Amino acid sequence: MPPRFCAGAPRLALLVSFACAVLLIAPCQCVNEQGQALLAWRRSLRPTGGALESWKATDGSPCRWFGVSCDARGNVVGLSVTGVDLQGPLPANLQPLASSLTTLVLSGTNLTGAIPPEIGGYGALATLDLSKNQLTGAIPPELCRLAKLETLALNSNSLRGAIPDDIGDLASLTHLTLFDNELSSTIPGSIGRLKKLQVLRAGGNQALKGPLPKEIGGCADLTMLGLAETGMSGSLPETIGQLKKIQTIAIYTTLLSGSIPESIGNCTELTSIYLYQNSLSGSIPASIGRLRKLQSLLLWQNQLVGAIPPELGQCEELTLIDLSLNSLTGSIPATFGQLPNLQQLQLSTNRLTGTIPQELSNCTSLTDIEVDNNALSGDIRVDFPKLRNLTLFYAWKNSLTGGVPANLAECASLQSVDLSYNNLTGPIPKELFALQNLTKLLLLSNELSGVVPPDIGNCTNLYRFRLNDNRLSGTIPAEIGNLKNLNFLDMSGNHLVGPVPAAIADCGSL
Repeated sequence: MPPRFCAGAPRLALLVSFACAVLLIAPCQCVNEQGQALLAWRRSLRPTGGALESWKATDGSPCRWFGVSCDARGNVVGLSVTGVDLQGPLPANLQPLASSLTTLVLSGTNLTGAIPPEIGGYGALATLDLSKNQLTGAIPPELCRLAKLETLALNSNSLRGAIPDDIGDLASLTHLTLFDNELSSTIPGSIGRLKKLQVLRAGGNQALKGPLPKEIGGCADLTMLGLAETGMSGSLPETIGQLKKIQTIAIYTTLLSGSIPESIGNCTELTSIYLYQNSLSGSIPASIGRLRKLQSLLLWQNQLVGAIPPELGQCEELTLIDLSLNSLTGSIPATFGQLPNLQQLQLSTNRLTGTIPQELSNCTSLTDIEVDNNALSGDIRVDFPKLRNLTLFYAWKNSLTGGVPANLAECASLQSVDLSYNNLTGPIPKELFALQNLTKLLLLSNELSGVVPPDIGNCTNLYRFRLNDNRLSGTIPAEIGNLKNLNFLDMSGNHLVGPVPAAIADCGSL
């Protein structure tokens, strides 16, 4: 009788042969565990345009799939899919990837629903970007467990609720962007524990209220602070002066009140201050003059009082100053003439007195001067031929005297001039009508005399022309018919005589 162990030999050989045949025919017919987890998420989506067409169960490894990256051992370390339409929820269970996944970027992919709290278990994550989707619900506090997280981008969604109090536990965080959501409550004081934080942007959350916590001074590496268009109130804390690396402060269109802290002068890396459309009061601190890298100073539409500090003339990198719509008094500092890069000077609607400083002639980069609606007086003595780039000059509603500067004609780029509601005298300089780019010339409500120059016909791009309420005489020149783009003309309230010229019918846009 043959030994019993030999009885099954043919069957064993058959099984081995079959297994080998299967391996030869289809080696790698299924993906690994990480790939299976990704495919499970893929089945919950409705992608368009073949975005995830390469994700197939027969590929063996997900490392060749679109948006998937792996390390040398074949572990998935990155999932980055942006700008495609996935239409579905975030992956709730990628547990097989939890220990290896360092980057999860699903920006602009039309994802819906809530952020799964399970993501808080992906302990290796350094980058989590879920921005520009349609995510709803609250920010899960579980995300604050991600000790290695450096970038958290949840902006441009419809997230509600509060910023988690434990946000300060993310000790490695450098970038936190939460703007354009529907977040409410306040910015937690724990934010000050984020010593490595460089960018904080939470603007566009109108229900985000309360003051900027004084603990913000603990974010020593902060370069960008953006909290615009929120319901934030209270005053800026003195601790803002501890932000020695801050480059941009953008807290505009909020409910900020109180004064601008003197300590802001310690933020010597500042290039941009955007604090407009608030209820800030008090004076502009002279310490701003220490900000030698400052390029933009926008404080318009507040309740600021006092004089404009002449120390601003020390900020030689300034390109834009807008202090309009406040209650500032005193004169326009002559030190502004020390700003060679200044392009826009906007001081409208204050209570400024004195003259327009002749020193502005040194600001040869100026494109825009707006000093209207103040109490300025004296002649206009700016050396306009030096301002070759000037496109706009508004000085209406002041008490300016003397004549309309004929040397404005040297500003070949000039597009708009408004000197209305002053005490200007003398004739209208005919040289102005050689300005081929001039579209608006408003000289109404002055004491101008003489005739309307026939040279008006040379200013063919003019579309708004007002000379009403002056002491002009003579006739309306027929050359006005050359102004094909003219759509508003007012010469009433003068001493003009004669007929309205028939050529005015050629002003087809009037």
